[in-house]
Amino acid sequence: MYYLRAKNTQPAFPVYCELTTDGRGWTLISRFLNNDVKNWMADTGHWWYDRQVSTGRTESPFRNTDMISPAFWLVRGSEFKITRSDDPSHTPLLQTTGNCLGGQTFRSKITSYGDFRNGKVWATDQCLGSRTVQYGGQHKSKDGFQQADCSGSIQSADKIGFWCDWDTGDGAFMMISGGGSSCARADHGIRISETNAASFVEEDSTQTEYDFGYDAQTKSAPSLSYSLNLWIR
Repeated sequence: MYYLRAKNTQPAFPVYCELTTDGRGWTLISRFLNNDVKNWMADTGHWWYDRQVSTGRTESPFRNTDMISPAFWLVRGSEFKITRSDDPSHTPLLQTTGNCLGGQTFRSKITSYGDFRNGKVWATDQCLGSRTVQYGGQHKSKDGFQQADCSGSIQSADKIGFWCDWDTGDGAFMMISGGGSSCARADHGIRISETNAASFVEEDSTQTEYDFGYDAQTKSAPSLSYSLNLWIR
């Protein structure tokens, strides 16, 4: 565990850092779990856009609960990676390349595409942005990564897309790999939705949404036994 201080006028906050052999460390900034209340999936989009108070154990990557750290909106970086909460080696299932974040915080990056709070539709048959990734570990067997070999009409297999949608009924805040008619549409990745127009608001009780997974339908309910960790460096 380490303590970070973004500015001298702000109190230090605890974080978990993974120090790598190349001298550059990864900082844990958030975690996603399907077996809890609607935090990342709240209709307001509050955790993505506005939350300024940490929730959950920010100094531990092994908890099976939702978490958001002040590092989510305070720590700047160039890349991010996704790991499993039950992997003590923190092996990246996915890692971006090519200066994905460009020195921004993660919140600054993802909110730069627009304000989609409270049900505003974020896209139609496209991703608003995408970045190149490398896959690792046993990613093909993990929920959300089932299309890792598929290149589709709205994105290729080696990408992660931001604010994605396909047709009537599929959306993802972060779509992992290809999307479109040939790649099981768009609801695979993080913060997936079965709503008819991609947004934070489910239109009726027949539609579902998950923190992460593949195919946002009740019959395809993803694992509840582990969380996905998001890191920045």
